[in-house]
Amino acid sequence: MKRISLYFCCIILLGCCLIHACKQKKEQNNMDGSRPDLPVASIAEPYHTGNDTVTIRLSKPLEQLRATLEGRNIQLLQTDSTRMLVPLHVDKVGLYPLVISGLDSRKAPISDTLFVEIRSDIKPRRMQYRLLNTFPHAATSFTQGLEFSGDALFEGTGLNGKSGIMRVEPVTGRILQSKDLPDEYFGEGITVINDKIYQLTWKSGKCFRYTLDFEPDKTFSIYTQGWGLTHKDSTLIVSDGSNRLYFYTPEFEPKGDLAVYDDNGPVSKLNELEYVNGFVLANVWETNRIVQINLQSGKVVADLHLDRLVPANLGNPQSDVLNGIAYNKKERALYITGKNWPVLYQLKVSDLLKSNPGGPVL
Repeated sequence: MKRISLYFCCIILLGCCLIHACKQKKEQNNMDGSRPDLPVASIAEPYHTGNDTVTIRLSKPLEQLRATLEGRNIQLLQTDSTRMLVPLHVDKVGLYPLVISGLDSRKAPISDTLFVEIRSDIKPRRMQYRLLNTFPHAATSFTQGLEFSGDALFEGTGLNGKSGIMRVEPVTGRILQSKDLPDEYFGEGITVINDKIYQLTWKSGKCFRYTLDFEPDKTFSIYTQGWGLTHKDSTLIVSDGSNRLYFYTPEFEPKGDLAVYDDNGPVSKLNELEYVNGFVLANVWETNRIVQINLQSGKVVADLHLDRLVPANLGNPQSDVLNGIAYNKKERALYITGKNWPVLYQLKVSDLLKSNPGGPVL
């Protein structure tokens, strides 16, 4: 019994020693500044626009203050012991890493990384449209992509066991040619570059490329979900259901990405895409809204609301949503449909060609 008591006393004594040692180490860390209890810096306001000046609060006095934004040194406007003013001057929306560094009271270097969210400073203008024609459309087509190549209208459809690509006669809705995807693939957006048809898949990590006769040409791997697809010149533009657009070469080599914001914040659920006159049109999934995106800044500059065009008596209004955008250059008309919609609309959209931002995609 005495041995057991002695054993427990030793354990208790050892535990007390460990607690005391940890306390001493924590106190020492707090004294030398290697493990501060508070962040070195914090942002006073959560959101900013590209030309704002950001106020940074400091939790301790620092000397030789520096600020770098994406590795670029920023000329500070004002500093004191509690705050610093950092001018931004950025063109694109999104999250930017901002590194604050300096020397503490013991002349030791110290730094903190913050993330500044840049939102759009543009209130999107409301585009108006005029309905030119209403054409029949196959109500069995779960439309995921729509695109003109010359006078030919191509359509991609989704759902496992029902996915494929088609060439459709716009005025009659007649399917002129089709090819089914294997049942394991859920088809998504399509586009046509250099007489090749590209078709995304939703979660399979594949993009299929075909000839204009629907003969398989090549299969690519992608590392995001596949939602919408379009192109500018030879650059493929992909959406994945987030607020980002991704850019690829025709061989699906990554070129970059772009965040998309309007004046209220990130615009998520970007789905079907169409490139028109320097901008990307994207329908926002589960809404009847199409946004016009500036590819240089990621800002939504205009939107198109099509609530009045949603057909009545859809089989499943929750899933049978707007999801087809194709621009006919010759007609300067926009063609619109949706998943399992029995109609294809031809629209004339005012201000669609109002301006062209020019410049490269990225």
